[in-house]
Parts: sequence; structure tokens; C-alpha cells
Amino acid sequence: MKDALTWIGGLVLAVAVVGGIAFGALWLKLQVMRTYGTELESVKTDIYRENKSYVEGTVRDLREMQVEYTKAGEDHKSALRSLILHRANELDWDRLPSDVRDFLEDLKDA
Repeated sequence: MKDALTWIGGLVLAVAVVGGIAFGALWLKLQVMRTYGTELESVKTDIYRENKSYVEGTVRDLREMQVEYTKAGEDHKSALRSLILHRANELDWDRLPSDVRDFLEDLKDA
């Protein structure tokens, strides 16, 4: 009987230790995310914006907006100009093709 109680006590202790380690690891992760979470997300966003597919997709969108801009009336051009410049400010203009960069410079100067 004494051996059975010792065995059950050891089992309960083992479960408590494993549960404590799991809870402690989760608590530690939450503390790290609370402290460094915004910096980590900022780095993830920067990496995403430097991604080749993101840049190519944005360039494609800017070219489509350029076509819309040339077809638009004067009142609509103002709204498109603001939208295009806002979208383009997410990118490093040095990485853009020269035709898109020239278009953006013209919009910026207008």
C-alpha cells in the first residue's frame, strides 16, 4: 500500500512539474511578446515590404493606376494622385523601374 501511494504521489508530482513547465513557457513567451512584440512585427513588415513579389505586385498596381490616371477627368485625377502617391510611399523608389519612378516624380511635382 505504501508503495502504491508513493507511486501515485510521484505521478502527481510529475504531472504538476510538466504542467508547470508548460505554463511557465507560455507565460515567458507572453512576456517576451509584450516587451518585444511591436519590434518583431515591425521587422516582419519590413521584410514583407522588401519581398520581390510584393514589390512587383505594387509596381503592377501602380502601372494600372497610371493608366487610370491618364484616362481620368481633372476632378478624378486629384483623388487618384493622392492614392497613387500614398501607395508608392510604401516602397523604396530606387527599386522602381524608371518609367514608374518618372511618373511618380511628375505626380509629386504636380
